[in-house]
Amino acid sequence: MTLRTLHQDLGAVKVLLTTGLRAFPQNWPGEVLRTLRENNRLSESRFAQLDVTLREQAIETHTILRAVADGQRQIVDSQRDLAESQRLLVEGQHQLVEGQRQLVEEQRQLSADMRALIARIDALIRGRGNGAPTD
Repeated sequence: MTLRTLHQDLGAVKVLLTTGLRAFPQNWPGEVLRTLRENNRLSESRFAQLDVTLREQAIETHTILRAVADGQRQIVDSQRDLAESQRLLVEGQHQLVEGQRQLVEEQRQLSADMRALIARIDALIRGRGNGAPTD
C-alpha cells in the first residue's frame, strides 16, 4: 500500500460519508441523541431491576445455605446421639450375655445341688444313715 492509494481510499471514505449523511434528515443528530438517551434510561431501569433481583436472590441463597447448614448440624448431632445409643446398646447386650452366662452356670450348679439333694433324700428314705451318696 502506498501513500497515494491511502489518500485515494480516504477520499472515497469522505465522499461516502458526505453522500451518505445527506440522506438523513436535518435533525437526525438530535433524534439519534434522543434515542440513545432513551435507550440509556431503559438500560438503567433494567439494571436497577436486575440489581434488586440479584440482591433478593442473594438473601434467599443465604437463607437457604443457613438452613442447609443447620440441617447438616442437626444430622451430625443425631448421628452422634445414635452412635452413643448404639454404644450403650452394645454395652447392654454384653451385660445381658454375661448375665445369661452366669445364669447358665448357676443353673448347672443348681442342677448338681439338686442331684445331690435327691441322692441324700433317697439315701434317707432307703435308710443309709446320713444320706451321703455311696459310690
